[in-house]
Amino acid sequence: MMMAASAQTVANGFKQDSIIVKTELGDYSMKTVYEYNADGQCTLSYGYAYQGGAFVLDGKTEIMFDEQGRMTKSESFTNVGGEYTLTSYTEYSDFNAEGLPTVEIDYQLDDQNPAAGIQPYQKRVIDQFYGTQPAHEIVYQNLAGTWSQFQEITTEYSNDVPVKITIETGVMGMSMTVVTELEYDDHNMPVKSTQTNSLMPSENVITTYVNTYNADGLPTNIVTTTTAMGMATVVVTGYYWSATTGIAPIVSGKQDNGKYYDLNGRRIASPAHGLYIHNGRNVVVK
Repeated sequence: MMMAASAQTVANGFKQDSIIVKTELGDYSMKTVYEYNADGQCTLSYGYAYQGGAFVLDGKTEIMFDEQGRMTKSESFTNVGGEYTLTSYTEYSDFNAEGLPTVEIDYQLDDQNPAAGIQPYQKRVIDQFYGTQPAHEIVYQNLAGTWSQFQEITTEYSNDVPVKITIETGVMGMSMTVVTELEYDDHNMPVKSTQTNSLMPSENVITTYVNTYNADGLPTNIVTTTTAMGMATVVVTGYYWSATTGIAPIVSGKQDNGKYYDLNGRRIASPAHGLYIHNGRNVVVK
């Protein structure tokens, strides 16, 4: 199934983003439409999923900010019977000097006890950043009504990209360490990742990426092949970009013309390679 890109600009500075991502796992496609406020912050996104050409899922995410432009809450909804129903949300607090959240608490529906409604489920505490990205964080789960440390994540960066991610998991008497090492191409896009699990050190999970780009350096097609336990899984992801979205390559480095935000509405102090919102427009930092 092929989906054509489209773009639409609406009143009062809000935009619908025309980026359409098609992920094929069999015949499965996804599309995301974004809306931004006049400050370039993503305030609303709609996600649509199709399988076999038939519509299967409709969800939306609303994002809220404080007076300082810091993201404080993100709410997720699922379309059930023609109405959007709140299914989870994340609260962001305890910001650092750059306005980046250092504490995130996820709330989700209690599957074991639906009558309990949405309950705190997971807490993420970032105590060290590499620029604007987490370098060290602790993840807690709300087990038996109390926060218990679940994972410790350490990320090593080179040239503004993560090259080694170490995740140490310890819960319910289980201890496991997973180390992922990444390699990149000239576009700072991954071409290979090797994952080692301490419980199965001889069974590495290796993922390779074959990337193609358009004239602006934007990805147009990515073939991901993951090999684990002697079996390979292939996923093809196609990115379709409309020329009317205002996407244009710019030179990375110090920017003094307004603020930058990622597609989730987070303020980015020093944007590295990637797609950002700047002065209400989509821009690509190479």
